[in-house]
Amino acid sequence: MITFIDTTDIKITDKTAVVIGKFDGEHRGHRKLFRTLKDEANKKGLKTVVFSFRTLPSNIVRNKNTTQIFTNAERRKKLEELGIDYYIEYPFDMNIAKLTGEEFLTNILIEKLGMAEIVAGDDAAFGYKKSGNIELLNRLSKTLGYDVKIITKEKDDFQNDISSTLIRQKLDEGDMEEANKLLGGIYSISGIVEEGNKLGAKIGFPTLNIFPSSQKHLPKSGVYASRVRIGDDDTFYLGLTNVGSNPSIENDKRDHIARVETYLYNFDATLYGREIEVYLYKYIRPEIKFDSLDTLKSQLIKDKVEVLNFLNSQVK
Repeated sequence: MITFIDTTDIKITDKTAVVIGKFDGEHRGHRKLFRTLKDEANKKGLKTVVFSFRTLPSNIVRNKNTTQIFTNAERRKKLEELGIDYYIEYPFDMNIAKLTGEEFLTNILIEKLGMAEIVAGDDAAFGYKKSGNIELLNRLSKTLGYDVKIITKEKDDFQNDISSTLIRQKLDEGDMEEANKLLGGIYSISGIVEEGNKLGAKIGFPTLNIFPSSQKHLPKSGVYASRVRIGDDDTFYLGLTNVGSNPSIENDKRDHIARVETYLYNFDATLYGREIEVYLYKYIRPEIKFDSLDTLKSQLIKDKVEVLNFLNSQVK
């Protein structure tokens, strides 16, 4: 996959099929877009392009601080695994925000990306004040020489539109089963293994610790049933994961910032500096501040049994 990250210096000479969006969740609706993109490109001999922004536009235009279900780095990795040809992570500022839909379509999608077809949802909106929409795409298609493929939005069991906002809500509730159902895959957290307080090892529960970016939308604090992938290895290890701030440790080395700590079953190796991806399947209990290491250990022994029983019965 060829990437253009945080640059406007782009000139793709291939004829391309393009999707545009934030794609911070890569949920079932996004997956449908990507499948259609690849199908259309294969039929017409085009290269695939996924166009997104380096920063969520709402964080610039409305001064919000919306977190991402999947970070930019996680999204890039998933798109590469899907076999996308080009990935654009375009810089976003107020100058870009002021481009009309027609300017964005002509100056970026056509001139920079070589767009011969656009695949979009039926609620597509882009450009200043959402002046770019399905009507504009259809109206200019013959003049500018591109095809338009529109797909309908995916819905949940209650006929709600599947959206990143809905998935964030489910993550906040710790409802991993529903969040994963909406995603069409398993929610995961990636990071480099770092040194923690090393107290887990003293009580028989050594953990792999990662400290996600503040832009990562983490689920409700607590203990989860998990599986872990190390690097690009296709092996998945069963895990017991705590998402939270480690409240039981008085003198926490990282001042109780959010972290993901995972105990792996039947695993004994040092992985400092290695990248891991932690997949969360089920919320087990809330994070608790324990009075002593003995009470923490007693609870972890119970958690270990409950999580293993769940993983053995549910995870294939």
